[in-house]
Amino acid sequence: MTRLRAEGLTLGYDDQAIVTNLNVDVLDGKVTAIVGANACGKSTLLRGLARLLRPRDGAVYLDGKTLADLSTLDVAKVLGLLPQAPIAPDGITVADLVSRGRYPHQGWFRRWTDRDHDAVAQALDATGTADLINRPLRQLSGGQRQRVWVAMALAQDTDLLLLDEPTTYLDINHQVELLRLLKKLNTESGKTIVIVLHDLNLACRFCDHLIAMSDGAIVAEGTPTGTVSAELVEKVFGLSCVVIPDPVAGTPMVVPS
Repeated sequence: MTRLRAEGLTLGYDDQAIVTNLNVDVLDGKVTAIVGANACGKSTLLRGLARLLRPRDGAVYLDGKTLADLSTLDVAKVLGLLPQAPIAPDGITVADLVSRGRYPHQGWFRRWTDRDHDAVAQALDATGTADLINRPLRQLSGGQRQRVWVAMALAQDTDLLLLDEPTTYLDINHQVELLRLLKKLNTESGKTIVIVLHDLNLACRFCDHLIAMSDGAIVAEGTPTGTVSAELVEKVFGLSCVVIPDPVAGTPMVVPS
């Protein structure tokens, strides 16, 4: 049994169901990418897995218990999240924001420990944001802000990490650097990572497992090599293409035709 899973999960907003009756097993110790066209339900599914969205039906389980039965603090100690378009308080500095990733691990009096300091320093160093610590977040570029938000999620130092489109606002160099970092964390620490991604080629290169969605349903699931085909890309993205081996990684690479 996987640590994080969903059974019969139905999620939506107002009167509209976005995903219906989904069964999802997040593979322990792997990097999983949720891929699909815009408005297919990727972010909605991630929000449900992270307890940001209450299920209309079904349930999400963490270590055998439903998320609804766990306290917010208990969930935050195990499951880290970078949502889409996060919001920070006005005037907050980079140092203050990244430090907030340590809150779930601190007691009532918020005592700062050497472990907290090390976790924040490592997160800043890993994301290349250590030189920004005294800057107000509002003064940073979109790409810099995104890397700082990732640093906060890393500072939380959880076994499971969920990220909703973390490469947004990043140029191609920083996209690749971030995904390499996440893969390194997974390889070296066994951290389980789930990422919503738009770039199917990057997902194939850096992720172990793909969940492909269309119209609120999971239409394919498995390793990139075993899942991605021209037929799947046509079905999910409406794109005519050929799929060839990536000349560097050997993973599937989609080339529009």
